[in-house]
Amino acid sequence: MWRTLLVITLLLPSLAFGQTVHREDFMIDSDPGVKIFVREITVKKRSRKPPILMLHGGGSGAVASFDLPIAGGSLAEDLAREGQHVFIMDARGWESSTRPDYDTLRRWTITGSSAEVSHDINAVVDFIRERLGVKQVTLFGWATGGQWMGYYSCIYPNRVSSLIMLNSLYNEKAPWDFTDYFRSPLDTSQFNYASTPVLRRATRAQLLDSWDRSIPDSNKALWRDPALAELYGKTAVGFYEDSILAVPGGYRAEAFYTAQGRGQWHAKDIHIPVLYIRGKYDNWSRQQDLLALQLRLVNSPRKQFVTLPEGTHHVFLDRPEKGRAQLIQEITSFNVRRK
Repeated sequence: MWRTLLVITLLLPSLAFGQTVHREDFMIDSDPGVKIFVREITVKKRSRKPPILMLHGGGSGAVASFDLPIAGGSLAEDLAREGQHVFIMDARGWESSTRPDYDTLRRWTITGSSAEVSHDINAVVDFIRERLGVKQVTLFGWATGGQWMGYYSCIYPNRVSSLIMLNSLYNEKAPWDFTDYFRSPLDTSQFNYASTPVLRRATRAQLLDSWDRSIPDSNKALWRDPALAELYGKTAVGFYEDSILAVPGGYRAEAFYTAQGRGQWHAKDIHIPVLYIRGKYDNWSRQQDLLALQLRLVNSPRKQFVTLPEGTHHVFLDRPEKGRAQLIQEITSFNVRRK
């Protein structure tokens, strides 16, 4: 049973059609000692579509990723304007959520594992189901968030209306841009635990550089608003001591093994509708992930695969014509109540 620890209500006027955007923040219990941040974003009091829960990846958390207070910076708000009932959450250790007291000297520890984060997702799904009186929730995950949501969907299909993955790896052995960076020099089939800190740390400049690497043009302003990028970087690190992002880094080992075909879940165990979206220029996921899911989602009652022709890893923060507008349209069209 979830328990609300904190509720903050915000009413923000929207620039579109005089709509008022309603936000409420919550802190709920997950595992003992772990508190999970959840934000509810709505325009209408009641949506006929299933509520959608959005989960970040291994870098920035929920607010920096999905709810920046700048035009084009809140995918959550723009989905709410389209009639979606939206929730965003931080996995343990990201932004406002707390994390367990990990032993950072045990380099082989998988901090923030799929199993751990599935407990956080389950706590939030229970919270949404009880709050709205619904049986199922649509899950949206970006990059590692898609991996976590896929893992959860294999365990609790009856609680999930559909699964939407954006720029996520799948369990397929294929070339990956980060393989050499993460592999052990002593055994190239293994993750390099010895040289990889338990917590992932990144400065504002490093996070923006990560975004830059997936943009295929030296003129970054063609893809993104410079003011938005500045606010993103500032927000992404602003929740952490000394303005340096410090989050559980176990997702890196899981991603390494997933890219080798030794991941945490299999597509045949998915029994719900799936929308898989990939930006053409994404440098985390691979075209092989999309093709593998097309072949292996044999038990999904509805499958849809979309490639955004100019999409980057951060497509939801890019300019509308660079894939963001299509991303919103694909999500709103796919998120329908299932039998």
